[in-house]
Amino acid sequence: MNAALTYLNIAVFAMAGAIAREGIEHLTLFHGSFTESGLVWANFGGCIVMGWVNATNLFENVEKERGVTKKQLPLFLGIGTGFCGSLTSFSTLMLEGFLYGANQNDTKLGYPNAGYGVQSVMSIGLINFGLSFAGLKVGHHLADLVPLPPLSSKVERLLSSFIAAASIALFCIFIIFAGLWKSWRWWTYLGLFGIPGALLRWQLSKLNGKLPLGTFSANILACIVLAVCVLLQRGKTNTSSTQLVHSFLQCQILDGIMNGFCGCLSTISTFVNEMYGMNYKRAYIYGFATSFVGFSMMVIIVGSFAWTQSLVSPAC
Repeated sequence: MNAALTYLNIAVFAMAGAIAREGIEHLTLFHGSFTESGLVWANFGGCIVMGWVNATNLFENVEKERGVTKKQLPLFLGIGTGFCGSLTSFSTLMLEGFLYGANQNDTKLGYPNAGYGVQSVMSIGLINFGLSFAGLKVGHHLADLVPLPPLSSKVERLLSSFIAAASIALFCIFIIFAGLWKSWRWWTYLGLFGIPGALLRWQLSKLNGKLPLGTFSANILACIVLAVCVLLQRGKTNTSSTQLVHSFLQCQILDGIMNGFCGCLSTISTFVNEMYGMNYKRAYIYGFATSFVGFSMMVIIVGSFAWTQSLVSPAC
């Protein structure tokens, strides 16, 4: 029973997190914006919620009554692993860094020379990781400034059960909308593909020990899958400028895999939270190693194709 509630809570919160991430990116991306991407706002917001859910005493009574830690509670896992992990995205950040660094966006940037792309990569990394750590601390402060009354075990069970039922209903609705209304597919594919991404990340988290190998594996795997999808969506054939995938529907499905599955499989909030709990030497090593390997996957997979065949605008 508890396992089923956990899966369903993570699933529905993953759908909410993935859709919220895309919504935030669309709302915060406009002409004249200080940043060229809305991802920084999604990562910042997700880390605020992650900091709050880890510091709040909301689950204090439930832990005592059931004799478990809050990391075993479906509602906590739904908020932390499902929502926060899906609202933030490590793989998307690595792709964004590569596209700006290598000047491979649809609209080319007027760098004085290619070396200026290095500054773009550094600024994207510094801004995103800096604000993510700041967001985590803001979440801790919010938990102290606005203390909430602890939930009883019964209330937590009712809430997690209600959310689980909503998860099944939403899944069915998304399937219907994806099949009947083309205009909704951008969002429905995002939510549907986000579910397996978040659940796989949760399963991989069981590999975490002294070293967070599970989170590392999830982030790097997401980078690899995302890079391959970018090639399929924006790569062209040898003989023409036609995309490898030129069907609008196929392009939408790829977009769902990229922003849904990969976006929810990788995470900034958990990554930052893990580094925050380490001593500074281990945190720097872990953070640098993950970022280096993730970015290298983008350079090797996307870069090797972009610099030999070039990328084109996607069909969707």
